[in-house]
Amino acid sequence: MTTLALRTSIRGIGSPGGHQELARYIQGHVDRAAGGRIRDLEVECTDDRILLRGRSRTYHAKQIAQQAVLDLTDGHPLLANQIVVS
Repeated sequence: MTTLALRTSIRGIGSPGGHQELARYIQGHVDRAAGGRIRDLEVECTDDRILLRGRSRTYHAKQIAQQAVLDLTDGHPLLANQIVVS
């Protein structure tokens, strides 16, 4: 998926199935960027937001995950990072 296609999908020009595909793509990118340091990682995409869920041992890994999404989405304004640090 190209960056342009990703931005288009995020802007809501896609089907619900497209949202699942987008979520899987973002999840894979976050997992690679964070080096597997986010446990139980889940990504949920809707027309107007991206939600990250999971668990991390450090705030740094949580920030890396968030930055990975922001890099892909060109700073998507409605990113909710609900990764729990414990």
